[in-house]
Amino acid sequence: MFLDPEFLPVYESLPEMDVFADVPGARVALLAASGDGKSDGEVNVEDREVAVEGVDGAEGHTLGLRVYTPVSRGAAPLPVAVWIHGGGFVLGGPNAEDATCRRLVAELGIAIVAPDYRLAPEHPYPAAFDDCYAALRWVVDEADALEVDVARLALGGHSAGAALVAAVALAARDRQGPHIRYLHLGYPVLDDRLETESARAVTDPKLFNRQGAAAGWEFYLQGSDPAAGYAVPGRAKDLRDLPASYILVDGVDPARDEALEFAARLSAAGNSVELHLVPGVPHMFDVLAPGIRASRRAVAAWTSAFAHGIGASR
Repeated sequence: MFLDPEFLPVYESLPEMDVFADVPGARVALLAASGDGKSDGEVNVEDREVAVEGVDGAEGHTLGLRVYTPVSRGAAPLPVAVWIHGGGFVLGGPNAEDATCRRLVAELGIAIVAPDYRLAPEHPYPAAFDDCYAALRWVVDEADALEVDVARLALGGHSAGAALVAAVALAARDRQGPHIRYLHLGYPVLDDRLETESARAVTDPKLFNRQGAAAGWEFYLQGSDPAAGYAVPGRAKDLRDLPASYILVDGVDPARDEALEFAARLSAAGNSVELHLVPGVPHMFDVLAPGIRASRRAVAAWTSAFAHGIGASR
C-alpha cells in the first residue's frame, strides 16, 4: 500500500479504531472536535428549524437547518449550496463541516444551507435522504427570503454526505424537482456491495476501511432493498441528465474504485465530470493532514472548480 511520504508521520500517529463499534462514544468525540457554528467577523450563522411532512404515512418531524451567509455582501442574490455532512450515515451534524462551510462562504461569497439530517441506526433509509431532499426544496421555496439565486444552486458533501448528494440529484431529476447546477462529491461512498479491488484491499484498522464502509451501509440500509429508490447511488441504472460534477477520490480508500467507476459512468452518460484522484492518501486525508501538499493542492483545486461550477463572483 503506497502512502504519500508526507502523510506517513500522520499515519504512524493514528490509533487503530472502529468508530462504528461505539456509536454514542464516537458521536461525543466528533462533536468535541467539530466547529462551534457561531457567527464571526466574516460569516453570519443562523440555525433554523422547519417542519417536514411525513412520507408515505409517516409522522412529520422538525428538521434543523444551518444557514451561512457572508457578512459582507451586496444587494444581488447569492449563489447557494446545500452542504451535506459526512459521517458514515451515523455520525455528525452541521458542526462536523462547519469549517468547510465557513471557508466557502467567506472565500466565494456564497450562501450555504447545511441540514441536520436524521442519523442511522435510529433512523434508517430513507430518513437522511428525505431530510436532505426537503432541505433542497426549502432553499428553493425560501429563495426570496434568503436572498439567494436558485439558478446558481449546488449540492456538496464528503463521504456519506457525497452519497446523499448523488441520491438527491437523482431524485431531483426524476421528480422534475429543483434544477441543480453543480455537484461536489468528495471521496464519496456510493456502493454497498464493496466488490471492487480497493474495497477488498483497504483493510488497515488505522484507516477508514472495508469494515467501516460495510458497517455504515448496514446501519443505513437495515434491510431496505439497496436497489430500490435512492438508497445506493452506485446501483442507479440511469445516470443521464445529471448536473456537472466534481469527484474527489483518495488513492487509499475502500470506496476509491466505486467512485472511479461512477465517474466513468457519469461521463459515458453524457454528463460533465471533473475527476481528481489523489494518490497515496486515505479517506478524509484533508481532515487528517490538512497541512501536507496533497491536501493543500486538492482543496485548492476542488474549491476553484466549485467556485466556477456554482457561478461565484469571487
